[in-house]
Amino acid sequence: MLKILKKIKDKKNRRARFICSLSIKLNKKKIITSVGIVDGNISFKMIGNKGFGYDPIFIPYKSKLTFGQISKSKKMKIDHRSIAFKKLKKKLKFHKFFI
Repeated sequence: MLKILKKIKDKKNRRARFICSLSIKLNKKKIITSVGIVDGNISFKMIGNKGFGYDPIFIPYKSKLTFGQISKSKKMKIDHRSIAFKKLKKKLKFHKFFI
């Protein structure tokens, strides 16, 4: 993370994106996929000790806190993984009638 912060320290554009892509194979021919995306910005320093990976430097849009500052329960409602899982679950409910 420090390498990223150092590399973009003088940049005005600090936009970033978390992406999660999920796939599940239902049978020999049918594969269902979903994608979850969260857009945000890279902070100017590491803030917070919750989460993992890049959470302390990623500030999702519509938030003033990094993922590293947000509680696990709140983060799970808005992060890229939960978005992808919700989409996949919805598609599975639809496809179960065609299997």
